[in-house]
Amino acid sequence: MDCWSVLHLHDDADARDIKRAYARLLKTFRPDEDAEGFQRLREAYEQALAIARWRLENAEPADEEDVAVATASSTFAALAFDAALANKHSHPQNQPWDFAALDVPPVGPAAPEPFAPPAKDDALRVEPLTPAPDTEAYVLEAQAARQLLEGLSPENLDERWDQAQQQGCAKAFERLLLQLCFEQPQLRAPVLHWAVEQLGWLGPWQDVLINEHQRDRLGESLMADYRNALQAMLESQNEREFLNVLKRYSAQPWLQVFDHREQWQQTLLHLLNDTEWSVPLFDRIGQLFGWDHNKGLHPQPDWLWDALIERCDQESFYDNLRAKAESDRTWAADVQAAHLLINPLKPLQQKKIIDGFGQNEWQACHDLSEKLTWRFPELLARLPYADVFYWRRFFPRPIAAETWVRVWAAIALALFLQHLPSQEKTAMHLIFIPMIFACVPVWFFRFALSWWVVLTSYVIVPDLWLTEWLIPRKWNPDTRWLVIRHGVPQGVMVLLFSLLLGPLGALTYVGTLLIGLMHKRRIGSLDPELSQRRPWLTALHWAHFSPLQLFFLLVMTAMTAAGRLGFSLTQFMPG
Repeated sequence: MDCWSVLHLHDDADARDIKRAYARLLKTFRPDEDAEGFQRLREAYEQALAIARWRLENAEPADEEDVAVATASSTFAALAFDAALANKHSHPQNQPWDFAALDVPPVGPAAPEPFAPPAKDDALRVEPLTPAPDTEAYVLEAQAARQLLEGLSPENLDERWDQAQQQGCAKAFERLLLQLCFEQPQLRAPVLHWAVEQLGWLGPWQDVLINEHQRDRLGESLMADYRNALQAMLESQNEREFLNVLKRYSAQPWLQVFDHREQWQQTLLHLLNDTEWSVPLFDRIGQLFGWDHNKGLHPQPDWLWDALIERCDQESFYDNLRAKAESDRTWAADVQAAHLLINPLKPLQQKKIIDGFGQNEWQACHDLSEKLTWRFPELLARLPYADVFYWRRFFPRPIAAETWVRVWAAIALALFLQHLPSQEKTAMHLIFIPMIFACVPVWFFRFALSWWVVLTSYVIVPDLWLTEWLIPRKWNPDTRWLVIRHGVPQGVMVLLFSLLLGPLGALTYVGTLLIGLMHKRRIGSLDPELSQRRPWLTALHWAHFSPLQLFFLLVMTAMTAAGRLGFSLTQFMPG
């Protein structure tokens, strides 16, 4: 079955007839009810439209005289037919009209009009009313229509239209209104809005003649006005009025045409992407147009639709989070986590909430912070705290096992360097005794820190205040290191190495610690090939050491050993 049979048209139909037939059959073959029939109709429509456009572009041009005669004849015929329609009240309803009495000459085929771009003043020419010299009735009709345009304003459009119908010049008045839309852009918006609602302009059955380019220009202008009006309602957070106006706009006949409806829905997608709205409003808009994300029924483009769906998920998550933060179910772990992250609280209020935390509450805080950071990072700007992991400063972080191994190795190395100048340089004195004696301070530190963490939790608020006062935020942005909780144990370690090795020992410990804190280019995930070529990097990776730390430690160890053996720097650097 060819495209003309599907559309119920002759094979010489033009683009206007094709679009009218498509709009009429679209009511029968709806995409949500008969997808297969709609697909056949759409393919036939596109094929027929392509044939009609090809026929128009490849038509043989006629002589200039034939074109002029054909244009004048078609204009005269259109005016005669308009006059007959305007005066139809004078004929009895049962009596058929005698079109032969109009004495209309036959109309020859006219050559297609070449496309002319619009002028810079945004004015497109519309064929004026130029009746034949011997048609006095048409001259009077045109004059009456032009008189009605004098003093025309948006407020008296209805009144002037009623007068035009009473005086029998409605068709001429309508064509002059169309010409006015292009010649006076300042009156285009009110006239176009009124004509679309009252006269059915831009729809499949528009009476006044208009070419495709003019139709597209008017449609784009009207959609832009609709979009601006809807955007103003969204910006003023008047969603109820927005939905009512959107329903009224979308129900207009010209937006029921398939191409216009698709363009209108795409315009709405861009509008929603540029403004703020609530998830219930988006759901109601989807119900109005039959959008369904699960079934893949939505306008194009896909990337814009996916962005709006992601935004809906984000807004739903945030609304749910706000509801939890205001909930009275304070015993629930997720409610306490939301309350801690959403509501702005002072340190004392934060500590009061966290004092009752258990494993479930800490896990809920961790899960919520991870989701906000990686799933919905745009929500971080709405939260009262830039760092969603700020609650970790209240949580007594456990010390990793490898940390104690490093502390033991550092103390054993210090004991080795301390016994280096002794007379007995056996393996027992230089290696085994330092390794055994290093276990004593490590055991003491582990026991002391288990109590120290509990004690410092009672002074966490003064500790936070003192840390923010002494340490610049750019050095400690997340308040990860606290002066009392972490500074005092580190001070004890510096004192221990000072007693064992003097100033060089304290400098070595402080320097290695600072490099570990400040060095940004630390080793992350190791490449397997790199790990095989350089095994020592693998060892540093698992020990959480950077190569710069290792280099500094080796240099300071050599200098300390030289100093302990009685050498000085001047002996290594003569002159």
